[in-house]
Order: sequence, then C-alpha cells, then structure tokens
Amino acid sequence: MCRWRPLVLATGFCGLVAWGASAQTLTEEQALTRMRMEHPQIRVLRFTVREVEAAARERSLLDNPTVSYTREDAGLSVDDFLLVTQELPVRRRLGLLSEAAGQAVNAAEARADADLLAFDTRLRLVFADLLLAQERTQTLEASLSDLNRLVDVLRAREEQGEGSRFDRLRAEREVADIDTDLGTVAIDCLTAQAQLASFFAPGTDPAGLTAVGHVADGGTVPGLEVLVAQAVAHRSDYRALTLGEAQWATEKRAAERLRLPGVAVTAGLKRAGAPTMRDSGYVVTATVAVPLFNRGQEQVARAEAARRRTDAERQALRTRIESEVRVSHAAASRYRELADRYRSGSVERAAELAAIATAGYEEGEYGILELLDAHRVTLGTGLRLLELSAAARRAAIELDRAIGQETTP
Repeated sequence: MCRWRPLVLATGFCGLVAWGASAQTLTEEQALTRMRMEHPQIRVLRFTVREVEAAARERSLLDNPTVSYTREDAGLSVDDFLLVTQELPVRRRLGLLSEAAGQAVNAAEARADADLLAFDTRLRLVFADLLLAQERTQTLEASLSDLNRLVDVLRAREEQGEGSRFDRLRAEREVADIDTDLGTVAIDCLTAQAQLASFFAPGTDPAGLTAVGHVADGGTVPGLEVLVAQAVAHRSDYRALTLGEAQWATEKRAAERLRLPGVAVTAGLKRAGAPTMRDSGYVVTATVAVPLFNRGQEQVARAEAARRRTDAERQALRTRIESEVRVSHAAASRYRELADRYRSGSVERAAELAAIATAGYEEGEYGILELLDAHRVTLGTGLRLLELSAAARRAAIELDRAIGQETTP
C-alpha cells in the first residue's frame, strides 16, 4: 500500500520529465502516472483509507481518566477529596481491538487498490479507443492520398482525351466516401480525447491529446489455470473480504471479553477535620462492573453475523472471479489468434490484389470498377485488422483487471 503514502512520487517525477516538454503526447504508462497524480478521485481513495485508519486507532485507545474534587462541610468538620479514576484494561480487549483495527485498515487499503485498478482499467480502455481512432485516421488518410493521386491522373487523361469522364466521377465518388469516413473517425477521436482528458486534472484541454503506441501492441496470453490461481491470490477485492472476515472474527473475540467483569480504580488525597486542625490522608477505591445484563451477547451476535456475511460474499466473489477470468481469457486469446490469422492470411493478399488491379488497369485488362474494388478491399482489410487488434487489446485489458494485474507506470 506504499503508493498511498507518497502516491508514486518517484515514478510521477519520471513521468513529468517524460511528458513535460510535450504534455499532450502520452504513452499509456505516462497517462496512468498523470492520472494518479492529478485526478481528485485518487485523493478520495487515499483519504478514505486515512479515515478508516483514524477511526480504527480511536477504538484501541484507553479511556481517559476522570479527575474529581469534592468538598463536604458538616458542622465543624470539612472534608476535601481530590480523586482520579481510571478504568483498567483487565479484560484485555484493547489488544484485540487494536488487532481488529489493523485488519480493518488493511481491508480498506485492499478496497482502495481494487478501486484504483478499476479506474486504471477505464483509462486504459479509453486510451485504446484513442489509439484505434488515430490509426484508423492514418489508414484512411493513406488510402485517400492514393485515390487523390488516381483522380489527378484520371482528370489529366480526361483533359487529354485519353480517359473517360465515368472513370473520374467514379473515383471521385470513392474519394467522397472515404472523406466522410474520415469525418466520422474524427468524431470518434474527439470523443476519446475528451474521455481521456476527464482522467486528468479538472480543466485539462482535450484538444491535441495524442496517444503514443500501436493498438496491436500486446504479449501472449498465459494459460487459463495459472491465471485463475493468480486471480485468487492477487485480486484486491478478494483480499479485502478475506481481511474483513478475519476482522469480524477478532471483533467477536473482543466482544466475548465483555462477559468478564470490568475494573476501575479511584485514588486520591483527602483532607479532613476542623478548619484549625486538619489531617491529610489518601483514598483508594476499587470498582467492579458486574456483567449482569449486558454481557456482550449482542455484540458477539453482530460480529458473528458480519463474519458469516463476509465469508459468503468472499465465496460468491471467488465464483465470479473464476467466471470473469475464464471469459476474459477466452476473449483475449481468441481475439489475438483471430487478429494474427487475419494479418497473415488477408493483409498481404489484399496488397497483392491492389497491385494486380493497378497493373491490369494500366494495361487495359481491368476497368475502373475493378481497380476501385481492389482499393476498397485493401482499405477494408486494414480497418478490419485494426478493429480485431483493438478488440484483442480491450480483452487483454479486461483480463488484467480480472486477474488483478496492476499496471505500474
């Protein structure tokens, strides 16, 4: 839980150095660092843990002593008492309450870790959306550039009487469609930029935010059984429930100590006698609280009910974790395989198809429709590959969340 103390100051400084000169260009790691340094929600998580810690420590403190002064005046005799009363921790509840306090703080830290991981996951998904929009823009712009060159050639041929008006108009129609697609992708890019800016300090200008990287970046997916065991061991929300169950078990033990008598000791000074002749002495009183009506039975019942509820929640969460890991693993591995298979089986063939169509059109074997169809297939193949790669990246991010894999900036 060390990151809640200095809150990644060291890594944050490195991140600032990296993006200080060009604050709008970010890798995923730099975006995470900036989010953890700037977003108010991170401070909310940190101070929530501090609240729990302060409240937990308060319960483990000794009761304050009480000081009283009494003066009794009866005829010629005047008695003065100065007394201090302190409850003694003979039932040894404070040690158990202190242990339960530590467990409560650890559970709060684990819950904060789980909330932080969920926040990181949302940022990474938005970052993937921005990467996808950027790479779709690049792919469309490259295709548009090729078609614009083709339109220029067709226009020149038409002016020289060597080409047809139909060819030029059909090519210009294709240019208009891609230009419209670019406008749609621009909206997606603006949306992703605005969503990414929402993870930073309030008032961050989303304009110009640029994601660095490639949507297809990602490693291999480990085996399923390894990931299930890793998830149970690493998930912070599961650890929080385990610690919570231990806390309520300790709370029950502390409540059971209320069956024992409580002891308080009063000691002080006494002065007695007539005003002209007074004697001094001491006073000692031992008070025993007899657990006759309240023997902690309700506190024990409450702690036991809370322990059983937490245990049931933990078992339910374990079942959900296993399901989430299996679903996320299947999606991540299959999308990765599908993207790799599509890349090897379709992208190169689409490029070859475009080259054949271009050569055939130059030699008069194919018409403009065949040429434009080849360009459309090439563009569609590139865009489809980007979509598959983005789906694989999103599935991998969800898998990281399912197994509790923290992304360290």
